[in-house]
Amino acid sequence: MVLRGIFGCLIVLWICGALPAVAQERVALVVGNSTYQHVTPLRNPTNDASDLKTRLEGLGFTVFGGSDLDRRGLVQALIQFGRAAEKAEVALFFYAGHGLQVNGQNYLVPVDALVEFESEIDLSLVSLSGVMQQLERGSRTNIVFLDACRDNPFAKQLARSMGNRSAVALNKGLGRIQSGSGTFIAFATQPDAVAADGGGRNSPFTTALLSHIATPGQSISDMMIEVRNDVIATTNGAQVPWDSSSLTGRFSFAPGSTSTAQAAETPASAMIEKDAYDQAVAVGSCGAYEAFQRRFPDSFYAELAKERAVTACAAPSQSTSETVAMNAPASRAIEKTGDCETGPFEVDYCVSSFLKSIKNNHYNPGMMFDGTRETAWVEGKDGDGTGETLTLHFGHERSLAGFEIINGYDKDQRTWSNNSRARMLEASAENSPPMSIELRNVRGSRRVDFDPPLKTSYLRLEISEVYPGEKYSDLAISELYPIFAD
Repeated sequence: MVLRGIFGCLIVLWICGALPAVAQERVALVVGNSTYQHVTPLRNPTNDASDLKTRLEGLGFTVFGGSDLDRRGLVQALIQFGRAAEKAEVALFFYAGHGLQVNGQNYLVPVDALVEFESEIDLSLVSLSGVMQQLERGSRTNIVFLDACRDNPFAKQLARSMGNRSAVALNKGLGRIQSGSGTFIAFATQPDAVAADGGGRNSPFTTALLSHIATPGQSISDMMIEVRNDVIATTNGAQVPWDSSSLTGRFSFAPGSTSTAQAAETPASAMIEKDAYDQAVAVGSCGAYEAFQRRFPDSFYAELAKERAVTACAAPSQSTSETVAMNAPASRAIEKTGDCETGPFEVDYCVSSFLKSIKNNHYNPGMMFDGTRETAWVEGKDGDGTGETLTLHFGHERSLAGFEIINGYDKDQRTWSNNSRARMLEASAENSPPMSIELRNVRGSRRVDFDPPLKTSYLRLEISEVYPGEKYSDLAISELYPIFAD
């Protein structure tokens, strides 16, 4: 078993000049939600998503997602997309459907969403910050198109439950988005404004996007100027698309023969490489150094990162003795116990306890598969979390290659440090002897590999040692996902 780190959002993202599509690995998550179950349906989003999917595939993108996704389907698509984005050169996210803004936070609305109280928002909707975390897991160039600036479909219900605060907390459309370097974000209209669904097959914004996205040699910035002009003309000035860019180079969807199609490396790139290397050293994980080498293979620092990776990527020693590892009886199938919720891929997440909600913060097992480190499962018993268990039930025998985990409450550095994190996990699986897994005391996504994969219908993790929090004894885990080989 090899413990390896996956280093996502800490590497400073940057963009090279446009390359032919065949030279880049491009991935996209395209979602169009029209058939809403509890709010007003929308006519065009499924058409928008379907038509853009076809166009992007023609431009060399591998496309994930689909139409009319409920919350579980949307989170599952985000997980698949995030894993693909980690290895891609270009990652793109397109969403058409209902979107809303509450307390300055942006949310996307799955087709099965029903929100009547503020405390239900994080349980029923999908935060855009979580989408951005998946988008920026490793790709050099990140692109977001949001055709979701329609009126808040839950405005009346939330206004009644929030009282006087609703006038401040509920804004029209979507708000501005925080992003890292190497990201281009386009809204169908200005932040805090409302976009039209359109009277034709597609919305005004998507119609213009489809018309210009494949223009050979045209930069994405020039493309958005054309899109903006088309939408303004179509809506008689009522809708003005808006974009925000932190790109450090030129990007084109379709290669062209113009002299500007490939831009020279920017003078700032050397500083970007050094900052990225310094951050990799600060984290010190195997994934940090490997991610740096993937993103900057020709960098002056690449050899240094390779040397450091030799030590960081070495397999951890097993705390279980050889005798126990070889002679311990194999575990058998177990029943579901504790508090359980069904997550992506029909996996049931069961925990021995969880902390009850405090104000609008929830700590139930569903927080481990909601696609964002802004939330976390927090154990609910007295003590430091030692002896608490998390069990993933697969429903039938699967080939389990490992799992990904974001250890601790990884919302930000302060929150992560204040709460306890797992240090040692005692793992058990069907037909396999017990295993001990040591987790490093670092933020971010980590991966544990089982070599060879385990044939099992469950994975049980018991916390046997912890890294104590600076302020609280409560133990937290932000995300946990099984990795299947079948």
